[in-house]
Amino acid sequence: MAQNNLATQFQPQAFPEQPTVPLHSPSTQVVTKPKALPVSKFEKCLCTLGGLILLGMMLMLVSTKIGVSTTQQHLQDVETKITKLENQNTSDRQTINELMNRSRLEKVAKQNGMTLSNSKVRNVNK
Repeated sequence: MAQNNLATQFQPQAFPEQPTVPLHSPSTQVVTKPKALPVSKFEKCLCTLGGLILLGMMLMLVSTKIGVSTTQQHLQDVETKITKLENQNTSDRQTINELMNRSRLEKVAKQNGMTLSNSKVRNVNK
């Protein structure tokens, strides 16, 4: 089989013209945009009252936080004073125990020309 250049002999045939029909027809409905309703006086008053209540609550919150902070500072001051007093009490108890020591009592008695008799010594505690 020999090819005799058939491609050059091919002549395209003209197709009959087809009417162009759009896939979607344009809409004839008119869509109106809804208008915003005006705000009534009652709604304005309600929003203003809500804003004032919100502002009042914020001020109360800040005031409460300041009060809590002040109270915590006062509590810390009191705890510091308590710690200082406890340390002072411990130091005073140690001093009292040192002053009540038997060897110290004998030393003071000798300095003042006294003698210490064990039978006549009594320790009184509350």
